[in-house]
Amino acid sequence: MKKYIYIISLLLISCQEEITLDLPQIQDKIVVEGSIENGFPPYVILTKNQGYFDEIDSNTYNNLFITDVDSVKIWYYNEGEKVSKTLEQIVGLDSLPPIYTDLDYFNNTDNYEFSKEGRTYFLEINWNNQIISSSTTIPKATPLDCLWVEKSENEEEEFKFDIRALYSDPADQNNYILVKSKRIQHYEKIDSIGCQVKNNPDFSLKIIDAGADVLINGQTFETYFPRPRDNGFPTGKYNGYHKEECQGDSIEFLKDVVLIKYCQIDEASLKFWRGLIRQVGTNGNPFAEPLNLVSNITNGLGIFSGYGSAYYMVPIVEDTVIFEQHTPEIIDVF
Repeated sequence: MKKYIYIISLLLISCQEEITLDLPQIQDKIVVEGSIENGFPPYVILTKNQGYFDEIDSNTYNNLFITDVDSVKIWYYNEGEKVSKTLEQIVGLDSLPPIYTDLDYFNNTDNYEFSKEGRTYFLEINWNNQIISSSTTIPKATPLDCLWVEKSENEEEEFKFDIRALYSDPADQNNYILVKSKRIQHYEKIDSIGCQVKNNPDFSLKIIDAGADVLINGQTFETYFPRPRDNGFPTGKYNGYHKEECQGDSIEFLKDVVLIKYCQIDEASLKFWRGLIRQVGTNGNPFAEPLNLVSNITNGLGIFSGYGSAYYMVPIVEDTVIFEQHTPEIIDVF
């Protein structure tokens, strides 16, 4: 019997044929990450797409950004008259990617009139003999009723907390909601030998979730905002003030301070951000269905989103209740 099995295996091996896939060359396209929201200047970050099997090395990140566009323009119409801005690249921000924005904002930060709720904005990028265009609307912001901090029921550590909120959804409008968060203050132990603690805040706002008000239209309901993780759906907690023992000493960790961005977006933006959330949530799952992100960019990829935003600064202290909105620094909007 063993001899027969051996002969059969040889026959199977001899029938194997090497298959070479002739993959099509990826077409160079511009990838747009554009934003405009009430009270802040528009910004656009431009990158190039990359093939799935393309080699990644130390220069890949820097080579992705586009800095040689001929022009980036954005405008709206006021009673038939075109009100236009030419966006210029910010220089000297080593910690941020190349950003195109309206530099006039920095001369008049207290009374910036270009970005307002209810307006439709048009974007046009002239690059590599191509015209890349898009449009979006800044919806009316619908602030939260309040936010509060409470002890997490699913964590053993006493210093783990959740941010919860109450929201009354307007019944007279269709709302598409996007929620992001960022730890402005977050202390971690960085040197286990010397027991050193350092503030290590989040680099940028991270997505918590996006959705429509189909099931909650006109209702008041309670929700919560978990901390986003690097991969998968957001399920993280926030840290309150606590101490830890380290080599016989007690070291202190100050409380997290969290910036919440609660904003209204248009339908095209919802389709993009909802798809991105689902894609991140299934990252690494071999049974997940591949999905292409819905884009509102003509002759390109990516998204140009308008945000009707309300911001809240939440210190992670048990039973803290927040009613007032917060005006963020411009760096937090980028």
